[in-house]
Amino acid sequence: MFISLAYAASLVVLQDTVVLGVEAAVARALRVSPTVAAALGAVRAPRGIRVETRWPFPDNPTLEYGRVRRRSGVASVYDRQWSLSQNVEIAGQGAVRSASARALIRSVELRVDEARRVVALETRRAYATLAIAERRAALLDSSALFAERLAEFAEKQFVAGEFNRLERNVVVLETARARSAADRARAQVAHAAADLSRLLGLPRDSTQRTTSLPAVPDLRWASDAALVTLARDRRPDLHASAEMQLSAGRAAAAARLALVPNLTISAFNGREAATDELLGVAIGVSIPLFHRQQTNIGAADAGRIASEAALASNERAVQAEVLAAAARFLRARSAERRFAGEVLRVASENVRLTERALAEGEVSLTEVLVLRTTAAGAQLEYLDVLHDAWSAWFELAAALAAEPAELATLLGSGA
Repeated sequence: MFISLAYAASLVVLQDTVVLGVEAAVARALRVSPTVAAALGAVRAPRGIRVETRWPFPDNPTLEYGRVRRRSGVASVYDRQWSLSQNVEIAGQGAVRSASARALIRSVELRVDEARRVVALETRRAYATLAIAERRAALLDSSALFAERLAEFAEKQFVAGEFNRLERNVVVLETARARSAADRARAQVAHAAADLSRLLGLPRDSTQRTTSLPAVPDLRWASDAALVTLARDRRPDLHASAEMQLSAGRAAAAARLALVPNLTISAFNGREAATDELLGVAIGVSIPLFHRQQTNIGAADAGRIASEAALASNERAVQAEVLAAAARFLRARSAERRFAGEVLRVASENVRLTERALAEGEVSLTEVLVLRTTAAGAQLEYLDVLHDAWSAWFELAAALAAEPAELATLLGSGA
């Protein structure tokens, strides 16, 4: 498999396996994301509108040529005339439309930043899901291998008459369940890898593996209100909505200015009967008598009202997102610390002690199964807790439009 030199710094290729760090994965996802590409392409539309508003001319000039034949008896003569006319806006509609287009450009450019924020969060979530799936699969595979060794031991003891059929059947059932769980975990790894591959645009014949994720930091902040204020200052989607509201308001103002009559200025040159040369100018106005821009004004007002409602809705959504992310992070971080500090250590110790006790004949087969299942369950639960903590960290960073690694500095708390 051939990898472009542009990605050599972020990809390590081992045969058909691609190993990426989380930030390298995010960087690649942003480069190849169709969502980001579409957002970049959308900027061209308002830029085109901006170009058309540079001059106070609502339309193109009209160039006309006329020829008239005169007949007097048997003689014929011709009148010829050239004319050039142009409509000119005199109420400043073009300047207002230009201001509207500039605000629209800023709004669409901010949507590009918003697309990058969303894609980065989605990639980090997918990366964390794959990392946890890999660790879960390894743990369950280890449990299945132990169960298989235990089944072999139980079969020998059953043949020797040391175990009864009930004990032997319990081990057989537990072994089947353990191997089934391990196989399902491998399927989850494949599913998570496929999802991450979709975001990274990797070849279909490649296999993805993760590296270790950074530890979830201890974050502190003055108040939830301070987080909401920070998000309002940084969120590109909120700023995009504000610029869209500004653009819509100016578009509505431009629509009303269209009621002011436009000037029509014309210049003409011609010749009559090949004897008299004509040269002159004409000035006219368009009178808004039958068509008073009702359609344009109504559409512009509807757009303005919709943009105001969208901004208010976005402000509420950002506040709710920040508060939910902050609450989830505090609880997920606390749960992860509790598991990592005591529960995980005890569970890992019990796994080792169970295997040693079985080898030394200090516990029964039933006790081994119970102790091992309890310890493995605690380790699996820790992986769920760790996944929640990573996801909560990534979501809080995205809610504040920040990189996860810079949150501690941004909030003024120690890592």
